[in-house]
Amino acid sequence: MRPHVRSSSDPYVGLETQLTELIGLVKIVPPLIEADRQRRWEEIGQRPGDENSEMIDIYEEEAGPEEGYGFADYGHTVHVAAVVTAWEAFREYLIRKLYETAFRYDLKKHPVLAKLVIEERQQWSRRFDILESRYRDFLSVQVTGLPSWKSVTHARHLRNALVHNLGQYTQAYLNNKMARRPTEEDLDGSVPTYADEELVDRRGRFTPTPPRILSCCDELAKYSS
Repeated sequence: MRPHVRSSSDPYVGLETQLTELIGLVKIVPPLIEADRQRRWEEIGQRPGDENSEMIDIYEEEAGPEEGYGFADYGHTVHVAAVVTAWEAFREYLIRKLYETAFRYDLKKHPVLAKLVIEERQQWSRRFDILESRYRDFLSVQVTGLPSWKSVTHARHLRNALVHNLGQYTQAYLNNKMARRPTEEDLDGSVPTYADEELVDRRGRFTPTPPRILSCCDELAKYSS
């Protein structure tokens, strides 16, 4: 994938382009991987039999560790990339809308103030809670009260869990009412028995469900006009 974020003159446009491609990957790549694995399995089954080797053993040996011995969850990897990129695009959108609305000033002749504005914007990139509070302070918009903001919180917790916890489960994520826990389908028909405390700090192997946060963009747009 081309580094759109760096090659584009507009980072937000670059993130949108990258996210669009990731959505395509989510739809296209996992089925292709499964089809390739099926072809390999059928090809092994058509070979002359070896009484000392099981098909599953041959399959795993030929796949090797790079493919998780034939069972690597590449679909999960693609979904993680999509969730993380979607969150970055949305966060950049919030920063841009706030900046364009609250700081429509030419500060070239006021370098001290310009420096303060730059430092302020840097805080928005580092601390999402500060970004939320600045919408209230500068625009009198209580973003946490927007109808879709629960999905935004869910997206943030999910992104943080995937990036910092090497899995889907952190205590903050599980405290969210929209948190997704293992299902029988995830566990190949086994009934889930994990308590929440057993899920935290485990490497998640369950495909995350990308939250719907784009509706917040429409809700916020009216405040920037």
